[in-house]
Amino acid sequence: MRYTQSLRLISITFLLSVLAGCASQPPQPLQIDRISPEQLAALVPPAQSTLTLEQVVVMSKQGKSDAEIIEAIKQSQSRYSLTPSDVLSWHAKGISKGVLDYMQQANALAEQNAIADEINKREKARVESEAKLKRERDMARLRSMDPWFYGGPGFYGGPWGYRPYWGGGWRYW
Repeated sequence: MRYTQSLRLISITFLLSVLAGCASQPPQPLQIDRISPEQLAALVPPAQSTLTLEQVVVMSKQGKSDAEIIEAIKQSQSRYSLTPSDVLSWHAKGISKGVLDYMQQANALAEQNAIADEINKREKARVESEAKLKRERDMARLRSMDPWFYGGPGFYGGPWGYRPYWGGGWRYW
């Protein structure tokens, strides 16, 4: 009879502990920090070209190859933000499809790099803030072990513990 009661008590305790474990809070979902279109426009550097599209047309009409024109664009560090209708009109004026493709790809790559730099900067700031919070938490934990936290070594009678004074000197009682 006692055995069944103790077995029942153990099983109820086990069941309650399992239910308590299941009642814990679920992990928080990952917070995604979104970039608004206005922030994106401010992040992406504007397209700047020291080599104008008219000069590219002249180079094409002079018979230079696509590789030579692309190398000249790379050397001038020019970027072009072209709409689809701009691409069609410049192709009609004489710029080859390969050069126009490179212009589009270079602009898209510059935009991706700007966004990646911003994401990396935000991630670095998040990691630094988490590290700062961890340091503060660790210092708060260690503060309770500091003898000066409780008012210095004299709070408990010295760094060696409480020693009451009764007459002829310090005695341990």
